[in-house]
Amino acid sequence: MQELEQTLDSREVAEMIEKEHSKLLRDLRRYEEQFAEANIGLGDFFKISTYADANNQTRPCYRITKKGCEFIAHKLTGIKGTIFTARYINRFHEMQNILSNKENGLQLPWFIRNFGKQGYIMLFRDFKALTGVEIFGNYTAWERLNRLQGGLDFNGWAWYTTVNMEEFKKEYGFDYGDDKCMMYLYPHGIKRALEIYRQESGRKINQEAYDMIADGLKAIKLPKKEIAVKKQHDLPVRISIILGQESMQMENI
Repeated sequence: MQELEQTLDSREVAEMIEKEHSKLLRDLRRYEEQFAEANIGLGDFFKISTYADANNQTRPCYRITKKGCEFIAHKLTGIKGTIFTARYINRFHEMQNILSNKENGLQLPWFIRNFGKQGYIMLFRDFKALTGVEIFGNYTAWERLNRLQGGLDFNGWAWYTTVNMEEFKKEYGFDYGDDKCMMYLYPHGIKRALEIYRQESGRKINQEAYDMIADGLKAIKLPKKEIAVKKQHDLPVRISIILGQESMQMENI
């Protein structure tokens, strides 16, 4: 789990350098052969791994360490190398800073963010990085009975706002990349997403990632407002409708 926390998924790195994941894998396999010839340990740079795609097929990927990102950055030229260097340094600093923070005697994992008045959240991006699962579509589709619910389980921020990312990072201690809108899960939504993840028929669960996220939930206190929402969500609801002099009540809606 510590190794998983200290690395980036090669799919995320591919997005950072704006390269197809298959082509990045091709490059990494070539580096792997060159390292073997030079008798250089691969594990300090790249760790071979797998993930399950949308069709539950096992696909290859790599977990890339900070050293590995530095190695890739040296292979890039011009502004691409500069941008990637800034991005991966930000990501590793972000993970390290949050790992080193302690609250109420418990260490918060890097993927749990403190988003001010919204409380603790987990970005869609980080859920995908750990599990390989895309939240949109599979988890929020309206036709699904066990879908995540907007406003209760997840939310979005800055739909129509131009964000100064430096100011955002100063205030909250993290950034959310180049996405126009930051999509995130509330703690209740993280739990629901894990439940759906485990219930997905035929999907191979990354048990390490599942356990890491589940343990991360134990390290935070659920905000009072979310406890209230959850209780209200779970309990029967009574609605009174008054039409003129007549009153009608509906229970257990």
